[in-house]
Amino acid sequence: MKIVSWNLKNIGQTKLSNAFAATYRAFGLGNNVLDFMMGLVMGRPRWNAVAGLTTNPADIFVVIELKTGGTGKGQGVSGTCLPTLQGIRSAMNTLVGQIYPNNNNPPYTYDYITPQIVGYHETVGILYNTKRLKVLSAQAFRDHASQKWINPRTPYGALFQVLNSTDSFQVVGIHAPPPKGANGVKYRPPIEYCVKLPGISPASMTNTFIMGDFNCNPASYYVKNIPGGTQNVFPFTGLPAYGTLVPNGTLSSVRTKPANTQPPPANYLSDAYDNIIYNAALPGAPQELVVDMIGKARDMNTFGYPLLVGTNLVALVNAYNKVSDHMPVVIEW
Repeated sequence: MKIVSWNLKNIGQTKLSNAFAATYRAFGLGNNVLDFMMGLVMGRPRWNAVAGLTTNPADIFVVIELKTGGTGKGQGVSGTCLPTLQGIRSAMNTLVGQIYPNNNNPPYTYDYITPQIVGYHETVGILYNTKRLKVLSAQAFRDHASQKWINPRTPYGALFQVLNSTDSFQVVGIHAPPPKGANGVKYRPPIEYCVKLPGISPASMTNTFIMGDFNCNPASYYVKNIPGGTQNVFPFTGLPAYGTLVPNGTLSSVRTKPANTQPPPANYLSDAYDNIIYNAALPGAPQELVVDMIGKARDMNTFGYPLLVGTNLVALVNAYNKVSDHMPVVIEW
């Protein structure tokens, strides 16, 4: 099973067709945003040299920061939301035909779940492999006890049944508020959001994967004043059964331009924000990683497929910012 979670920064129908500059297209990594996305999601050879990343297509693709009309949490989406999902679905299914030519029953066929609004003009998109998974339910989640939505963007997720199996699991997409303020309290907004996650119903269920843009990592904290002193508050204290294979501090937020005084990858990545945390006992040797699509980008049209980052950093950063300001996270077992 392979899950890709990716904050695609206000992704909508128009953005899918945004073309890269000719100098970047010449590297063979994609002609436009959708083409570039599919290279990662569908396990194309462009990224087959990344350690821990297989060439298997994704079984689930969770899109964080998907544009929609409307603002009412839990209500139906509008605007270009569904056309965007339809465009992604079509691209995924087209690639299935290319990966499995002359196969009338390929192991992948994709559909999307019609989402609900999670916040101001925003939702979470979930596409899945219908040959392997059945959707049992999907919804925007409230706090279970208070029945209030979580602000500013309430979590959204789905319960899946694995076909020809009794196994089931939940995926939940989240987009926490960004850090703000001085160092001691910088991570207070996203951590205060994360400490509410135990209140949603999937959090207490086994085999739950919570993913997306946390705007912090498990080691982040803020200093809270309490009677008699201070306390360091961490994001996942209320989720003790949850873990991640992504090392703390793994950078995933993309700079708008290179910071030449920093060593790589900090010269093009700035913060550790994106993750997949889970409470499942995964079989075998699961792999989970933030995919560095700048540092691991290769020139696919040059013999030996050399890495590009050494001499083409500005072009790589500029092109990636057309796609997102976050790197994707992949887990596979």
